[in-house]
Amino acid sequence: MSIPRFLRSAFPGFQVLEMKEWLREGRIDVFLEAKLERPRNCHRCVKPLEPQNQGKYRVQVEAMPVLGLRVHVHFWRERGYCRHCRKHRAESIAWLSEETPHLTQDYAWWLGRLCEIAPVSRVAEMFFRDETTLWRLDFARMKRMLARYKIPEVTQLSVDEVYARKKPKFAGESRDERFFTVISDLKTRKVIWVAESRRKEALDQFFLLIGKQACAQIQVIASDQHEGYAASIQEKLPNATHVWDRFHLMQIFEEAVNDTRKTLHEEQERGSDLSRLSRGQYRFMFVKKDSRRTPEEKAHIEDVLKANAGFAKLELIKERMLTFFDSADESEAKGIFEQLGDWIWQCGFRPLMRWYESFEQGWDTVRNYFRYRVTSALSEGINNVIKSIKRRAFGYKNMEYFRLKILQVCGYLNSRFIPSAESLG
Repeated sequence: MSIPRFLRSAFPGFQVLEMKEWLREGRIDVFLEAKLERPRNCHRCVKPLEPQNQGKYRVQVEAMPVLGLRVHVHFWRERGYCRHCRKHRAESIAWLSEETPHLTQDYAWWLGRLCEIAPVSRVAEMFFRDETTLWRLDFARMKRMLARYKIPEVTQLSVDEVYARKKPKFAGESRDERFFTVISDLKTRKVIWVAESRRKEALDQFFLLIGKQACAQIQVIASDQHEGYAASIQEKLPNATHVWDRFHLMQIFEEAVNDTRKTLHEEQERGSDLSRLSRGQYRFMFVKKDSRRTPEEKAHIEDVLKANAGFAKLELIKERMLTFFDSADESEAKGIFEQLGDWIWQCGFRPLMRWYESFEQGWDTVRNYFRYRVTSALSEGINNVIKSIKRRAFGYKNMEYFRLKILQVCGYLNSRFIPSAESLG
């Protein structure tokens, strides 16, 4: 069988002696012979080996498939004494994969590239690979990329947590340790770092990695009201403006509205039409914006409002709060907020009173929204992608692998930004 031209130069330091094609078995065997003039270096430290030959052993590795046929490469790999390691080592083969000695570099890179866009199990099935072996290859590849990964310079950040696992790693582990802190760049819309847990130390770790100079350049950071994040931001970012995410704030408000609905519902006579129309199965209808309700939902709410003044007042407060973040500036927003306070105290809605007091205490942070108009909605969208990554893998046991996979799919730890395996060598 004639040897294709591309195979003759595919194995530096070796020449192709023979090829055998086995169509029924779907494979091609390529037999190599080492060139005498090739350098012989240690595969660990890349220092020259002693010229005396210390033996050799036969190796079979797999290369990129050709026309649907699996390609197996056979050659002798020599051993020698390395003075630097003070051990007998195998020679370094430049075209072998860094992650596994059983694949060529280009084939390992291609499999790793596919693992960026598809589950490992599906890639293993397509290329007849062992799933565990391919998982190890993907993990080793991402760790090698991480060694060269540099967090990009940022001025606007979004921080949020995502649930990583349900079961604790060890006895007594707190719930906070079962989250990931996901840090994204609001301008590029990419994840730039993922830290384990949602404690203050998780965000501190990121600020320590980027350094004080980079921290001083951060202008604004959006997050929820988590106390650990707030403490880290206040301590590490002297020049940044902290903005509470409007969607988290509205979620807390909707919970207060629903608690008020429960109170009003319990005041109704059991078995009455109003009690039936205001029960828990309709709770989402009461917090929804009126313009987004269906005709059936509008008719339902109108019946409730006509029958009870308390629900009518609650609807008025809710609709007014929905205009709060649309205010042109802080002054207009402050006016709406004070008006809401007057209405809430006049109505005597205790759940909304507690919400108002909490909101008022954090006003210095809330008002920053009208200066920058940023939210952590980007992080919420990324969280949905992370959940889909978790679902397609049916969960992850190795949290470090899961963390790197998030950076690979949602950030820069992939071949689009590290174009070839050779650049990592």
